[in-house]
Amino acid sequence: MSWLPYLTDFWFILVALAFLGLSIFVHELGHFLAAKRRGLVIKRFSIGFGPRIFGWEKNGVEYRLSAIPFGGYVALPQLVDMGRIEGSEDGDQDKGGDDENDEETDEEEPEELPPISYADKMIVSVMGAVFNVIFAFCLACVPWLFGQEVYDWERTTEVGHVQEELEFDVQSTDESVTIDGPAYKDGQGVKPGDKILTVDGEEVRNFQDIRNRIAAGTGRKNGSPVVHLEVEREGTKQSIEIQPGIVSNEEMRMIGIGPKQTFFVGKLMEGKPKYVEQPVDNGLEPGDQLWKVNGEPIHSFFDLKDNHLKKSGYGPVELTVRKGGEGGPLATYTIHTEERLTIWTEEPIENGKWKKDQQFLIGFAPEFKKIIIHPNPVETIWNRANDMYVTLRALVSTKSNVKLRNMSGPVGIVHHLSWFARIGFMKLLWFVVFINVNLAILNLLPIPVLDGGHMMFATIDKLRGKPIPLPILERIQVVFIALLLSFMLYVTWYDLMRIIFGA
Repeated sequence: MSWLPYLTDFWFILVALAFLGLSIFVHELGHFLAAKRRGLVIKRFSIGFGPRIFGWEKNGVEYRLSAIPFGGYVALPQLVDMGRIEGSEDGDQDKGGDDENDEETDEEEPEELPPISYADKMIVSVMGAVFNVIFAFCLACVPWLFGQEVYDWERTTEVGHVQEELEFDVQSTDESVTIDGPAYKDGQGVKPGDKILTVDGEEVRNFQDIRNRIAAGTGRKNGSPVVHLEVEREGTKQSIEIQPGIVSNEEMRMIGIGPKQTFFVGKLMEGKPKYVEQPVDNGLEPGDQLWKVNGEPIHSFFDLKDNHLKKSGYGPVELTVRKGGEGGPLATYTIHTEERLTIWTEEPIENGKWKKDQQFLIGFAPEFKKIIIHPNPVETIWNRANDMYVTLRALVSTKSNVKLRNMSGPVGIVHHLSWFARIGFMKLLWFVVFINVNLAILNLLPIPVLDGGHMMFATIDKLRGKPIPLPILERIQVVFIALLLSFMLYVTWYDLMRIIFGA
């Protein structure tokens, strides 16, 4: 039925919103419990900003869900800067009471509250980030205890494919642009089988880390971007300098490499569309591991497709496989690949035509090796924090190509969460861990309106021996609230462009 895909998307989005809301709730719960423990007066616990959608009051505390889903806050009037920044002033409170009660409230004088200590301010401010890290650790313990299935190429730093050309779409012109592959360098640059040790002098842990460090690189030479790789090739270390391409609508650095992959013969081609010839029986069986083509090692699926078969002109090739998979006996077959065959779906679509799904290789679909890992939760959190550091460093550097537009706001985060939910529960947990570590780090930055800003103001008050004058504090708050909202609108616009145009 045509409405099923939309129903599925709807539920995935609900899952995404639930996990994002849970992460925000955990952060604010840290502030709330710390304030309660320290004996502070608490006026409101809100998920979201702005007008209230619904809520209730208990023991003098208003609990509510607000309209703008950009975060949340705990209103603590003894933390003057926190209360005013996060919207706790009495003027925006609408608790649903009758008019007489509202008039009586307006006539009451503001309650004088005792001042709180520097330790109170610091502890309450930092506990939101602490709770996010604790929550991230608890989630990271799930794959550690039960195991997580990943493809083997997600754990490698060995190169399996080097692109001779990079092709990408330009959103503004709706045209496809092709540039020479920076890493290829006429066959003299990075080569399949190279093991990447460092990017710009920093050690790397897997291929995603390699791509992130290249994209967020700050290296330049004569005004142009440059990436320095240290690779291990046939037992010796080599240094390679590459000028990356600035590609895609995101204008990110790329050099055109992919990871080494272990893959096997998957589903053999069955049946045929009228206009595609049935491939001859080539002796291959599901589970056979692809090993060599014409005597040359196969490093990845794309290495086989774009390099070996392309070089042979899709003619007859000598294919060596390990029968039955890894460790099996070697067998060699001459495979006829006169034409580029295609994977076809099980059922024909409109007008009797068959739907192309992906490119077939000599009559079979590839099946990639999966492994079970038990990632250490402490290492997982440390890696996520390191990823965030690399991104922030690139963001503030004038030498990188990373811009504010490359960041994601709530819309982008929900979109990514729903995407990971489709892939699988463990991948979703991985991204929620990433979000919570990011929330912790970002909130501790010494920027007004963030927790780190509250800690900065408290420290300044402590050093001065008296609080910052309220008019100055209010002006700072207003400026940074406007900047924060502008930033949210800015990144949300680009999030929508990515979703709509598939950037």
